[in-house]
Amino acid sequence: MASAEHRQWVSDRWLLSLFLLLLALALLASDWLWRWDQLIYDSQLRLWSRPSADNIVIVAIDEASLEEYGRWPWARGIHARLIEAIEKDNPRAIAFDIIFAEHNQNDPFGDQQLVDAVAASGRVYLPILMEQPRAHGYARETLPFPALAQAAAGMGHAHVELDPDGIARSVYLREGLGEAFWPHLSEAMLGANLSSSDASTSAMRHWVRDQRILIPFAGPPGHYKRISYAQVLTDYLPGTFTDKYVLVGTTATGIGDSLPTPVSGFSHDMPGVELNANVLDALQREIEIRPIAPHWRWLITLVGALSPVVVLYYLAPRNALLSVALLFVLVLLFCGLLLWQRHVWFPPVDVLLPILVSYPLWSWRRLERAVHYLNTELDELHRQRSELAIEADRSLEQSIAFLRQLLPLGDWRLTQGEAVPSQLPGGSEWYFQSDRLWRALHVDGQRQVLAVQWKGAVPPSQQDLDILNRFADYYRAPLEPSRASHEALERRITQIQTATRQLRELRKFVDNSLSNMSDGVLVVDAMGQVLLSNARAGWYLQENDEAQLSGQSLFDLLADLQLQDGRRWQELIRGALVDHARIQATVRHVSGRDLLVQMSPLSRDIESMDGMVVNFSDISPLKASERKRTELLNFLSHDIRSPLVSVLALYELMREKYPDAELAQLIDRMQGYTQKTLNLSEQFLQLARAESADEYPFHDVEMVAVMVNAAEQLWAQAQQKNIRIKEEYALDEAWVYGEASLLERALVNLLTNAIKYSPEGTVIRASVAVQDGRCVACVQDEGYGIPEAEIPTLFDRFRRVKTDKHNETGAGLGLAFVHAVVKRHGGEVAVESEEGKGSLFCIRLPVIEIDD
Repeated sequence: MASAEHRQWVSDRWLLSLFLLLLALALLASDWLWRWDQLIYDSQLRLWSRPSADNIVIVAIDEASLEEYGRWPWARGIHARLIEAIEKDNPRAIAFDIIFAEHNQNDPFGDQQLVDAVAASGRVYLPILMEQPRAHGYARETLPFPALAQAAAGMGHAHVELDPDGIARSVYLREGLGEAFWPHLSEAMLGANLSSSDASTSAMRHWVRDQRILIPFAGPPGHYKRISYAQVLTDYLPGTFTDKYVLVGTTATGIGDSLPTPVSGFSHDMPGVELNANVLDALQREIEIRPIAPHWRWLITLVGALSPVVVLYYLAPRNALLSVALLFVLVLLFCGLLLWQRHVWFPPVDVLLPILVSYPLWSWRRLERAVHYLNTELDELHRQRSELAIEADRSLEQSIAFLRQLLPLGDWRLTQGEAVPSQLPGGSEWYFQSDRLWRALHVDGQRQVLAVQWKGAVPPSQQDLDILNRFADYYRAPLEPSRASHEALERRITQIQTATRQLRELRKFVDNSLSNMSDGVLVVDAMGQVLLSNARAGWYLQENDEAQLSGQSLFDLLADLQLQDGRRWQELIRGALVDHARIQATVRHVSGRDLLVQMSPLSRDIESMDGMVVNFSDISPLKASERKRTELLNFLSHDIRSPLVSVLALYELMREKYPDAELAQLIDRMQGYTQKTLNLSEQFLQLARAESADEYPFHDVEMVAVMVNAAEQLWAQAQQKNIRIKEEYALDEAWVYGEASLLERALVNLLTNAIKYSPEGTVIRASVAVQDGRCVACVQDEGYGIPEAEIPTLFDRFRRVKTDKHNETGAGLGLAFVHAVVKRHGGEVAVESEEGKGSLFCIRLPVIEIDD
């Protein structure tokens, strides 16, 4: 499931990336949203105001000038007088934003005055005009009349580019017929190289433009210093034009070329002369704005359009909207900084739209995945809950039959409205009337009313009602969404609420079940950390029902428990976690309490380590009974052995006092029976002690030395049958954790049986080795062997091996004693035998490391 979810996640991410990329490419290729780009440009440009240049002055042909000199156009001698007045202040340059295309036939003297004034000044610049006399006709250049053109210091075009929305935002620094050789009038004033006026006779008929720049407007109309045309000729302060660029043009309404600009505001167009002033200001300050290069625009747009894919898929949903808004603002800031700092205009809308679209698309896909995941998980939850016994459908008949054993209830029936008391509440309480109890229940998917006869002499008590309420809780109506809503997500949310409530009830059921167990229980993860525990475990381990064991290490909690069978906690826990074995061990708490510890893996899957369940059972009474049994056995054994020893001594005295042969034979038989009874008592006592957990303390034991001692004890007995005990040791030392006397006695029993069941002149091999972390002590004989049918019951009590060739007498407790000792030490005993070829008995015990 996780892999499928991841693949779906990656697929959605690639699809969103592809969509945003295609959207950005479509916007770039079509330029659909140019109007929005222009709006952003205009708003940013209005924020970028700056003081007007001190060296630029506009001589305005305003309403006051029209009142002074009459209707427009004026006699050209007036313009000559203006030039002469301005020249007195020694300006840098004078530019007229007025077309003097033809001679004034009615005032040739005025034309001459203007030519003479322009020639005398030597710094007057005049505009040229591109005209198209008729629709779809050829373009032509309109220059000042020839004499005036020859007298001018320079000429340039004064055209302003209008965007499709009719707003003037840019100019071309070069224009011309056939070739873009005319500079802009403002550029000409700054000293641009001029082309020959003969260019006007060019046969080229197409107007060519080059070097487009966006005008960095310094402010709204009226931002630059103005002085009225009439005031210059009548009364102005000397020095006003000293070392200034002077632009002469119309500002009066109706006679000029006023145009809307990004900084104009509502119904406030900017005169053409002020447009030229803004261009002049930008050129001399070298802050003209140029559109970003196409390749950079495409690169930045595509990278910006893909940025939400990088951001959204690594953020939580609550931060997604904020991140998209932040990306939106960052794009605008980048656009503004690029405009204000680098004087480059980057249209941002082709980036902003993919960013805005990315959030609803991402949210839609995320919501789709969430709903799909909820559907899957709810279906799986429903399936798993249906498999639980506590979620099985309950039989109403069986439940009421159970209640009848606890409460005085009689007959019952279900109704759907008939004969129901009108005072019946909405279903949250039982209603008692006469001898009947009423309650609304949800049975078989519909609301029904249960009526039960109450046979008690008195009305039901609160405790009785509590039992009845618990019964009714099983049949309460499930939570359903509002009937007015059919929205799928709301239904799923309601289902989640229902599932959450059911999980809380299940958790409460598990907690209550765990808490009220008589045994202590720990649930441990694969790293040995306690995940769950009950109160009884706290009492067994720390003598405190309120002890908080969750989160503690299992080894720390087991430190006060002493294993009684020779094994170690590391070995047991490894067996449960790694080998997935069910482990059982007897331990004693430092407080003296005896416990039975059982470990079971949470999973039987060998490939995983999912943790385990540790169960603690108090077996102190059982152990106390066992100790009493041992004491009784010791007492009985002592009382039996003492008379038997005395009887054997009396037999010896009788043999000496009455040497009669017939009587001696009788005494020998009596002495044999007595010795057999004494041996049986001794072996039974040793077996009882071996099985007792309290008889012997465990220590570190060296098994090679134990085998040597056992072999020495049997040397004389082996010599009587001419049997040689050959000792073979693969190492000098082999240490185990146990009780030396018990282990030695077990090896003595094995050697004794080997001698007993071997013919004379044979060899018995006694060996000690270490294999796979186990100490292996073996006794191998060349005797009569054991029938295969006898091997499964060989270690049972009172079992003796019988063969056709040999039948030794005995109590049948020797091998039972060996098995009890080995089991108590956490080991195992194995036997291999074949009739006529001998037997091999091996004891395998956990080996331990001894520090030097």
